[in-house]
Amino acid sequence: MLRAFGAALLLVSALAMTADPARALQVVVTQVDKNTDGSMTYHFAVKTDPGETLTPGASKATGDFVTVYNFYGLIDGSAKVPAGWEFSSEASGRTPELNGYPLVLPVDVPNTPNLTWTVTKPVAAGVQIDGFTATTHVSTIVEGQYTAQVTRPAPPIRGVAATVSKQALISALPTPSFLADVK
Repeated sequence: MLRAFGAALLLVSALAMTADPARALQVVVTQVDKNTDGSMTYHFAVKTDPGETLTPGASKATGDFVTVYNFYGLIDGSAKVPAGWEFSSEASGRTPELNGYPLVLPVDVPNTPNLTWTVTKPVAAGVQIDGFTATTHVSTIVEGQYTAQVTRPAPPIRGVAATVSKQALISALPTPSFLADVK
């Protein structure tokens, strides 16, 4: 009985986490620079929803994060982050999980660089953080996919104190049409 309840809770949580992308953390491409050597530098922003925060963990493995998948042609050492964030790139992207099982299933091409930004200082709800960049040898613009782990407080229920939970989300990373004319 408890196992069935846990499975149902996991399913409902996963559906709730992906059901309303308009009310969830967003990663957006704000600018693309074409460099003189033919490489392209992507500028990203992370926007938190008014009902969620990003919380550092006791280690990189437990902190909230954002992963952009399949960033072909990543130039080593080119990624930049704003203060309060840490960058890493792995061949297999960091994905939100629960007890070792992924909560979302992104398309993650094997042995392709992924961009992961992990928060090292708390990030408030309802803000936009700029200053994430990465440069690639690939000279065409493509749409991507990202996942994130965020912290969302649950409202109190009569007789029960408010709680805080980790949530996962997955979404497309569209390149806005105004970026078709690369700068």
